[in-house]
Amino acid sequence: MTTPIAVIWILLSIPVLVFPIYGVEQNIRLQYSLVAQIVAPLAAALCCYMAAIVFPKDDAMRKVWGLLGAGVLCWGVGAVLFALYPYLYDGQETPYPWYSDIGYLALAPLVLTSFFIFMQNLHVAAPLWGRVVALMVFIGALALSVIFNLNKFSDLNSFIPYVVTLMYTLGDPLLLGGTVVIASILAGGEVARPWWLVLIGLIFYYLADLIYTYLVVQEKYATGDVIDIGWLLAFGFIAVAALMTRSIFKE
Repeated sequence: MTTPIAVIWILLSIPVLVFPIYGVEQNIRLQYSLVAQIVAPLAAALCCYMAAIVFPKDDAMRKVWGLLGAGVLCWGVGAVLFALYPYLYDGQETPYPWYSDIGYLALAPLVLTSFFIFMQNLHVAAPLWGRVVALMVFIGALALSVIFNLNKFSDLNSFIPYVVTLMYTLGDPLLLGGTVVIASILAGGEVARPWWLVLIGLIFYYLADLIYTYLVVQEKYATGDVIDIGWLLAFGFIAVAALMTRSIFKE
């Protein structure tokens, strides 16, 4: 089941990459990407919950996969709200910030919480080198995030948009640092393999967010851009990881 889902996921993501190359009309690209950005996280969340219920109710891994699924689901709900706004308000562009940003922002703390429980369940502390590398990665990612968001901060004139932008600025670097910490404690083997896919997915997610922020600041982004494939692949990796976990522990 895992391999066919992965193949289907890739095939459904490819149009986002090739549409701009072949000059497909912008409205088609926009609509396809909006739908894909809703379906991908919701499907990935379902896969995470399918993985979670394989574990007993008192098993920490049930909480881990449940929280991971909740984070992805929240992002999907944010995508739904983002896509609905133009239909609810006569084609107006979705404002910033809006309720959709609550969903987008919820992913990072939920995933980080799942990481914390995952580490507790393994009873393994991150090695010193892992913590040092994670700190360096966090500082580097934070520096990039601050640089890319400086123009946003200068344009803000009220408290709520400032707080939302600050949360975006901090959220992705924290998520990337947490990803490095988890990578430092993982070994090889069948059980660890799905988690490597989760981490690869989160790296794709981070890169998509980073490039998106840069393009928005440069006023060069529109929904349907090639960069949208980063989010689709991110949730695809997480979905496949969840299905692999379900397959391993269901036996």
